[in-house]
Amino acid sequence: MVVRIALQDGRKVEIEEYGDPQGQPALWFHGGFSSRLEPSFLDAPCKELGVRLLSLDRPGVGGSDPLRNRTLIGYADDVRQVLDSQEIDQAAVGGLSNGGMYTMAVASQLPDRVLRAVPNNSSAPIADAHARAALGWKARLSYRLTVRRVDRLDDMMTKAHGPIARRLASLANPDAQLYDQPDVAVAHAATLREAVRQPSNGNLQIEVRHLSQPWGFDHRAITVPVAIVSGARDAGLGYARAWAQELPQGRLVVVPGGHLAMPDPRVSRRLVELLAGVDSLRPIGTGGRG
Repeated sequence: MVVRIALQDGRKVEIEEYGDPQGQPALWFHGGFSSRLEPSFLDAPCKELGVRLLSLDRPGVGGSDPLRNRTLIGYADDVRQVLDSQEIDQAAVGGLSNGGMYTMAVASQLPDRVLRAVPNNSSAPIADAHARAALGWKARLSYRLTVRRVDRLDDMMTKAHGPIARRLASLANPDAQLYDQPDVAVAHAATLREAVRQPSNGNLQIEVRHLSQPWGFDHRAITVPVAIVSGARDAGLGYARAWAQELPQGRLVVVPGGHLAMPDPRVSRRLVELLAGVDSLRPIGTGGRG
């Protein structure tokens, strides 16, 4: 179900709702070059575990109006207004990749509204030398190339999702076989179509600026419970491990696969368990503070 919400400044936010309409509320923040359709793979476990998942298009993505001068911590106010509009006092929050960065920003700025945070393969705060040092060389190279080529990012990302580029990338992608499944391929294609629904509006460049500059909050001092979820083969696992140890209520949860393993039923189920706060039913197995 699609919902459009008007914010106080007149902008519209488009939201996709998954799971149990009467379930406990949770919000999902999509990755870069993605959209609110990203967590469609979480729909079934959300229904099973009683979670109402609201997935938001960020400004300039899908059906959400753009906001050129937006800030990372300022996004928390959009989220606050969404919660108020839905009469939600508190919710779990989660997100993939760049969405993990926004997850942490919202948890930092709205600790009274956030029950728990579940960043999945989150972007790292690369302006922080300690964080950069904990990343593997592949992750450091990826960040460096992204920042250097920020002006060409729209074109690069569009080409990166073309059929030839996808086939080449699949040779080194631990999650490639998941996306060869017809139902997963269809869902992923729909997500990407929404990511480019609006003409190029500088959204990706804004996200890279947020990624590469100081985040505007202490990413080590978030007080709500945080389960940092990392794929066992994700390039950011090194810092995920360190970050989980640094947070007051942080722990690491390692799941199968790489950066885009959400379609794996083991991963999607685990993410929803963490959002629902029922993960104690299963052993964590690996992590910082258990």
